Amino acid sequence: MTVRSVIADVLTTRHKKVLMLEKVHHGLAELGMQIDSLQEMAIDAQEIADEIPQDIVRLTAKIAKQIGGLQEEVTDLNTSIASLTQRFNKETINIGVAGKARQGKSTLLQKISGLSNKEIPTSDELPCTGTKSQIYHSEDQTQAKIEFYSKEEFLKEILYPYFDKLKISKPFSLKRFGEQPLSEMDNQFSDDRNLDKAIYERLAFVHKTYSSFSELLSKSPKTLELEEILNYVTQGEGRTRYLAVKTANIYTKFPNHDVTGLCLVDLPGLEAAQGHEKKLVSSLKHEVDAVIFVKSPDVLGTDWEQTDYNVFDLVDNAVREVELANRLFIVLNEKNDGSNKKQVQLLKQQPPETYSKPRILIADCSRADDVEQKVFSVVLRHIENNLESTDKQYVKALSDKMDNILNVLTQAFTPAIGAFNTNNADLTRERKYRTLSDKFIKDLTRGLEKLALDVQQELNISEEFKVKVEEICESARKSAPIPSKEELAEQYLEYSGWKGVVGEELNYLRAYLTEFLATQLDEYLQTKVNETLRQVLERIFPKALQKMLPQEMEASEDPRRLIVEFQALLNKGEHQNIFNTFNYIRKFNFSYHSHFHYRVREEMGLLSTYSSNSIDDIVPNDAMRENFMEKADEIARGLDSHYQQTIYQLRKKFSEKMQTDPANAILALVEEIKDRLVRARGIKEEWKNFLDPIREQLWADELSRFNKEIALRKQWQNALDDALKVAQQIQAEFPN
Repeated sequence: MTVRSVIADVLTTRHKKVLMLEKVHHGLAELGMQIDSLQEMAIDAQEIADEIPQDIVRLTAKIAKQIGGLQEEVTDLNTSIASLTQRFNKETINIGVAGKARQGKSTLLQKISGLSNKEIPTSDELPCTGTKSQIYHSEDQTQAKIEFYSKEEFLKEILYPYFDKLKISKPFSLKRFGEQPLSEMDNQFSDDRNLDKAIYERLAFVHKTYSSFSELLSKSPKTLELEEILNYVTQGEGRTRYLAVKTANIYTKFPNHDVTGLCLVDLPGLEAAQGHEKKLVSSLKHEVDAVIFVKSPDVLGTDWEQTDYNVFDLVDNAVREVELANRLFIVLNEKNDGSNKKQVQLLKQQPPETYSKPRILIADCSRADDVEQKVFSVVLRHIENNLESTDKQYVKALSDKMDNILNVLTQAFTPAIGAFNTNNADLTRERKYRTLSDKFIKDLTRGLEKLALDVQQELNISEEFKVKVEEICESARKSAPIPSKEELAEQYLEYSGWKGVVGEELNYLRAYLTEFLATQLDEYLQTKVNETLRQVLERIFPKALQKMLPQEMEASEDPRRLIVEFQALLNKGEHQNIFNTFNYIRKFNFSYHSHFHYRVREEMGLLSTYSSNSIDDIVPNDAMRENFMEKADEIARGLDSHYQQTIYQLRKKFSEKMQTDPANAILALVEEIKDRLVRARGIKEEWKNFLDPIREQLWADELSRFNKEIALRKQWQNALDDALKVAQQIQAEFPN
């Protein structure tokens, strides 16, 4: 296979795994939130330890301890997954090239890519390259595309790391950074004061030259000819534009291989005073698949330096799951005059003391054939032979980490889920509910039985009723609507005789009296019935049930409204007997017309006109046309006499035959209600059927402790189960 086809196959394989990795990433984010939530739940449980069962307190504390370090593992794993996803989603395989100034890094890049000093400058003096460059093999285009930092990226990703490292106050905006003097450094007693001084001078340079490049920040990408790129990537000869450049993308045809899909990444920033290593590490994590580190041993003597190990650590820490030997190539740059050959061999024979031994290559970076044969071809063969397996090893290493997380969760959560069962709490709550419902029915039964006895023994309204009847009759007597003699005389002329007048007036008196009695007695009887209904409802609706009904019903209000409200809580099909009983109560009527009207009518004979007796008795025998004015007064007295005699008869009958009717009717009502609500067959089961679905509202205080415990147990069961399922799903979604 050609290098191009190998690269294409690797990229295709990677791209197929991106969707799965994204699912793993989202799953780990969800798992992290669930672990956070469990930790918070454990803290909450400790705060209410005195209010909940001690087995819950112990269990939650144990779980919190078991998952104490797991959140960091999940976060670290997810960071690695995000980096891997970003790398697998790239359209190229990237080889980073790093090295300090004057070591031959830029020369090596030139020989591999075929570019010259115009695009990748070299210098024997200070570092030339000032920004990250990405060099792509392109078969059909030769150009450069410059990407600039946004203002926010430059402030937070470039400037802030300097300020954080130096521990000086950060500017809130780029405008403030450009306009205000730079704060003085106060790190003279720091262990790294010399390094800090170098970093400060670098920051001071950026501050001083800010106005010369600031207009490029947040600009759209700029396409250039290759010869123009020098002004955007180099830092010599007073150039500062490179400070605004995020990436310089260079497209050119490599001279010796068709490596379409390959990108060389120039990694400046390894010098100690750059101040923003995080961006370099980010590139190593997200973009770079392998690193070529160029070192030119000094002819006067050489060794592996601290700065070299800093680079090795950066590469190693970026992807700890992949051995350094699979990611790092150290190129010892042998000068073309052979002056440092001895030093090169010395370093070759004494490789750096690293955990994993990277490959050490020797080449003269100034010679294209040397770079091609001894460096680039070697790296390409490594990619052909190892990159796909390295990717698998990387994914496998991350999958193993997920296995470990899942094992910890399984060992901690599986027994705990069973331990949080609600069986005992459910049984205890059910026993408490049965006690409360049994008490409800017993209280209802005793209350209605006592009410029946009270009505029978204490409801003595017979005398009260007699007095009330006396008051009504006396009022009726005093308000007798007897016409005056003048009015009677006018009626005489209208009817042309006294018999017609008397008959009409008797009808009026009879109608008036029955209506007066009905109105007065109905008001009294309704009051007594309402009083009784209130007593009945008080016994039926104890405090627990009253919580379900309208509050603060006034004493004068019709108690039937309360019955209607209660019926709304009933299911007519399931609570038929209770519903019908309250229908009976609501419709119960004890009134004048229902109990007294027909018997009162029996005493209305003196005011009746169905026979002529009453009329003849009132009209004088000697009444004539000539003396009608004289007889009018006598007619009035006769009407009043019949009216008063009728009232007398009514008083007597009420006293003798109807005095006990109201008390008997009320007692019968109470007895009927009692029998229907607590004595009928199956009525207790019907009450329990009614109470069961509303138990939480009826006895919120009594059941709250059990409900709180059960809810807490279920909350923990669900939270543990959910976290375990998420972890299992994550592991199932890991790509092979």
